Amino acid sequence: MTGDAMRSTLRWSTAVASLLLTLGLWGPGRAAVSDHLFTGRIVQGQVYDDPNVVSPLHLFVLEVETDASVSSVKFVTAAGHIGTIPADESKVSGAVETYHWVSDATHVWEYWGYFEDPNALHDYGDGPYVVILHYANGSHEQTVVWYGVPGTTQPIPTPTQKPNLLWPPHNGFVTSPMTLTWDPITDPNVGDVYISVLNESNEYVILDVCGVLTTSSNPYNVNEGRYEVEFAFESFYSTTNPDGIPFEVLKTSTLLRPFDVVAGSVYRFWSPGTGRHFYTIDEDEKSKLLQKYSQVWTFEGPVFYAWATQYDPNMAPVYRFWSNSSGSHFYTISEGEKNKLLNTFSQVWTYEGVAFYAYAPGRQPADVDPVYRFWKPSDNTHFYTIDPQERDKLINQYPDIYTFEGIAFYAWQ
Repeated sequence: MTGDAMRSTLRWSTAVASLLLTLGLWGPGRAAVSDHLFTGRIVQGQVYDDPNVVSPLHLFVLEVETDASVSSVKFVTAAGHIGTIPADESKVSGAVETYHWVSDATHVWEYWGYFEDPNALHDYGDGPYVVILHYANGSHEQTVVWYGVPGTTQPIPTPTQKPNLLWPPHNGFVTSPMTLTWDPITDPNVGDVYISVLNESNEYVILDVCGVLTTSSNPYNVNEGRYEVEFAFESFYSTTNPDGIPFEVLKTSTLLRPFDVVAGSVYRFWSPGTGRHFYTIDEDEKSKLLQKYSQVWTFEGPVFYAWATQYDPNMAPVYRFWSNSSGSHFYTISEGEKNKLLNTFSQVWTYEGVAFYAYAPGRQPADVDPVYRFWKPSDNTHFYTIDPQERDKLINQYPDIYTFEGIAFYAWQ
């Protein structure tokens, strides 16, 4: 912090001291506050949560993490507004929501304000914030953090560009792996792109940061289910206050978007040594073959989309078997075929469980495609493809090698 900024902070702290004394918020032992307050975050910004609403909500967030000795948290904003976070798990008062929970013995305290009127943020403002910890023994301590560009007296630049996600669509259906795409950033106040995805239990399954020149994310592997992405253009700074406590201070322009993941990639591998194909939806199994057995298995990429869970009641499990004698896997959605192998040919075929879920012939919706099955009599192996051109090539050019057995099941292409 520059000398002018430090003097400004000290003048403000002196002026507010009488207010804190009047409120009973000033306590002894301030130098030890870092033993109890571990980290903090202050956010201001705009939130777009409905594509049909042009005007955003205006957001203020203060979050701190403490030890168990803290019984409540108060703060005084740069504009003199006083906020309180009680020990209640959650509490709503008008446009303000507060939360308190424990994670691995760390107490998390959050204050969220959602305002339709942009002038409401004037109560918070830029500049020094005082955070006051109330302890269970009746004492209290305070610490000051500069909400502005660290080392200067400048306010944090405010992103004004509304984020526009091109993918996933609002309340749309996507497959996994999923890649987010968006319109280019033109706002000079944006420093990075922040991405978080929460599942239906409000657990974070993805946390990522992308640069301002990017227009797409990494591919993310996500299980089937309902999710919400928090997609933010940020002006973000990390700082450490005079008491040695790390804080994140930022301003954002944020888009919230719900979506559903309805399928995952089924990957195909080819073994030149044995002439066998292998199919898996399991990301760990795929990674193991790529990292440890790349000299045995050639990765042929995703070949169709299926489901790791029974996302739709009309779906059925596709069972996987392994044969030591042929050194190959066999996949079937037929309960009768599965039971025949279990009851009559258990000495030949070892049951490995459910490979993935798909649609049996006759129960498929209109937007899925057939996966075809071929049998190779010379080594008693099977081949599966959703590609009509690959199907026609085997039927027309290799009928002496592959016997066409029709539709095995239905999946997405």
